Amino acid sequence: MEHSVQLGTQKYRESICECLRELCEQEQLPLQIVEQRQGKRWLIQCKFDDPSPEATENESITQRIHRYYLANALAETILLHWEKEHVQQLIQKKHHLTEDNWRMVINKALEYLNKGLGQVQGYRVNRKTSLVTQILSCLEQSTIFDIEGFLSFRAQEYKSDVGKAVEFAINEYIIEKEYLEFIQLLRHFVDSQKPRLEILHVGMTPKGKFHLYNNEGVKVTHQFLEDYQLDNVQELGYEDLLVSALIAVAPRQVTLHIRYDGYKDTLRTIRSVFGERVQDCQGCSLCEKF
Repeated sequence: MEHSVQLGTQKYRESICECLRELCEQEQLPLQIVEQRQGKRWLIQCKFDDPSPEATENESITQRIHRYYLANALAETILLHWEKEHVQQLIQKKHHLTEDNWRMVINKALEYLNKGLGQVQGYRVNRKTSLVTQILSCLEQSTIFDIEGFLSFRAQEYKSDVGKAVEFAINEYIIEKEYLEFIQLLRHFVDSQKPRLEILHVGMTPKGKFHLYNNEGVKVTHQFLEDYQLDNVQELGYEDLLVSALIAVAPRQVTLHIRYDGYKDTLRTIRSVFGERVQDCQGCSLCEKF
């Protein structure tokens, strides 16, 4: 049983042939690869010749299996090479980003694409599966496949996924930049304030309600939140109120009596604003209250 597929490419000959040769070794494919240069383009003739009776008897199924391996090699080439170039092109068009910044965003976008977008695991595997399905659809209609033409005119769903990862990375970058600028403003404000207490102790319940104590163990929560309605914190939330309270007091030392993992963002903000002023209590009578 013989059949062939012709692949065309301008930029990805080496990668395609490398992937195909690896598949030949791993899967023992009866594949012969013939490369031919035509101007700036390469034609890669993939000739399958399987003389086994099983292949002849199940010719249609055998051809589909061979096309599946070809689609995998092509999809892997796209993910390894074209994807990175496309991400760079998309981000470099964002004129509000400097070169250093867009390099950072490119790395973030590629990280999402390779390791998962947000909380989505197996994101690369899903994209490859989608690519293989689209490529197989083309190979079932024609024995000629042009990789650049496919990427320009047929791979809209895949390119949409890549575009979403780029936008996700840009939004993350903007949020992080605005956060750092906000932290710098708060640090400057705290550094310019006269401390209302030398040491302020902070405890927090599992539900996120915080309590403030001076160094004598006297509760001072209400004393430093006169401008806030503690019974109505839906708008700000307890954690935002805590940061506001600490900034209002601007203590020389903040001792945290917090044992829960659910407040990482709040603790990150406190540590970023107060820096070396923050200390973690390793265990005391106050810790036992929470």
